[in-house]
Amino acid sequence: MEALPPDIYQTVKEIHMNKTFMSIVLFLGFAVLVGLSVASYAAESVGNVVDDTIITSTVKAELAKDVRLGTLTDIEVSTTQGVVTLAGTVHNSEEKAMVEQKVRGVTGVVNVNDELQIQKG
Repeated sequence: MEALPPDIYQTVKEIHMNKTFMSIVLFLGFAVLVGLSVASYAAESVGNVVDDTIITSTVKAELAKDVRLGTLTDIEVSTTQGVVTLAGTVHNSEEKAMVEQKVRGVTGVVNVNDELQIQKG
């Protein structure tokens, strides 16, 4: 069997190294894209939670500012993706309407689920 000339051997070796290098580059590129995609999704999810927490806090602060509503410790506020859910009890229908109106005025509120009940008696 005849040996390959040194220059052909070098060329074959370079082609093999180039293929290996390109495979590594493509793999790393793919890994980076997947990583960025996952990081973007995670950041978006964390951002939504932070936004919801800020909305909930702002709603509670707005309700606490109103003297008439300051005594309403029976109102629970939760927020998911900008949708605020109100639960608990209020004294009358006027209070219920006022609470919902204040909540709708908070920046970031997309919708309000008003599950407030009017106290009997």
